[in-house]
Amino acid sequence: MQERKLYTLLTLAGTLPFIACAVLPLLGIDLISPLGNLHAVAKSYGLAIICFLSGAHWGTYLSGRFAGSLNLFAISNAIFLTVWFAFIGANLAWAIAVQASAFLLLLVIDYRLREGGTISAHYFRIRVVATVIAVVALLIILLSQ
Repeated sequence: MQERKLYTLLTLAGTLPFIACAVLPLLGIDLISPLGNLHAVAKSYGLAIICFLSGAHWGTYLSGRFAGSLNLFAISNAIFLTVWFAFIGANLAWAIAVQASAFLLLLVIDYRLREGGTISAHYFRIRVVATVIAVVALLIILLSQ
């Protein structure tokens, strides 16, 4: 039970930078020293979180707990590399759009993991909430440019 509270707290706390990077510019705060421009912060934070989620899928596959037909090695690498190339090579709008898409794709994979009994229903619900928050924040950033 304590573990459930901890991952819930950490997952939801992990959405706070997305919320701040989306809302603060709407209030006229575009820059926070020493972090820099908040849209650029959101872009780099999104990359970090997608790397983390992709790594979790790698770990799930390595542990042998997932018996489904998805090759989480290949899929997680493809998702991360797509986001990384968008991060280094595309403008902010494209990079953010690719990240929003990646978050949704990672959630679809988690749905498959839930359906296969690999992750709990509670964890999946928390992932849905966190993904919605992240994607909405990224869309706000996209629309406010």
